[in-house]
Amino acid sequence: MIVCLRHDVDTVYGLRRGLPKLIRIEEKHDVRSTLFVRVDIIRSDKDRSLLEDIVKRGWEIGLHLINTTNDSRLAAPADELKKLRELVSSQIHGVTPCGSTIGFRGDITWRTMDSLGLDYMEGYEMPEFKVNSFVFPTHLSFDIHYVRNFGEREGYRKFKEDLLHKLEHAELATVLVHPEWFVRTVQGSGILKIPLTLMRKGLMSKVYNRFLGEFKGTIEFKRYVDTRHLANKSKDR
Repeated sequence: MIVCLRHDVDTVYGLRRGLPKLIRIEEKHDVRSTLFVRVDIIRSDKDRSLLEDIVKRGWEIGLHLINTTNDSRLAAPADELKKLRELVSSQIHGVTPCGSTIGFRGDITWRTMDSLGLDYMEGYEMPEFKVNSFVFPTHLSFDIHYVRNFGEREGYRKFKEDLLHKLEHAELATVLVHPEWFVRTVQGSGILKIPLTLMRKGLMSKVYNRFLGEFKGTIEFKRYVDTRHLANKSKDR
């Protein structure tokens, strides 16, 4: 059983404050993951150095696409990809859509991502037409769906139940966590987030650490790029 770990780095706060904490937890468990990064949050040489160092230590960088519909008012998707490659001095093998910008627009987004000619992509459900890139199964949103909605204890129980169910019926599953929730609570809203963060309620550090520790002996944690053999298998069928 394989679980691909996905982290959407889509805020400066998440990049600079949350990501180092997430990386330390994964390093503790000797696990590597894939970071899908928005190009517009890399704003300094220090940001670039952080990501380049993480890549050298074994993590993968993917494109968290802002222009998910090839909107002419924004930088072209191919230009986003080119810029990310230049910024992090790394090969980019895959792409996911950023929901906080244009969002996911079904077939339009699938075609936009597929046009980049990358090894893989992930969105929501599956495209209803033939694509060239391997499509990963839709992620389980560990932080926003489970911990935000149900709290740390009950959220983890429901997440674990759904993950095991997915793994029983598929070769792999994908799990999403946002780095910013390692330093800021994922629960509550507005001003309520301040006291919850100070009380360390709804922070992902503890529950994510528990997840990696509990499952490491029974499943393989992988970067997305490490499962490219699945793409080759699917094309041979």
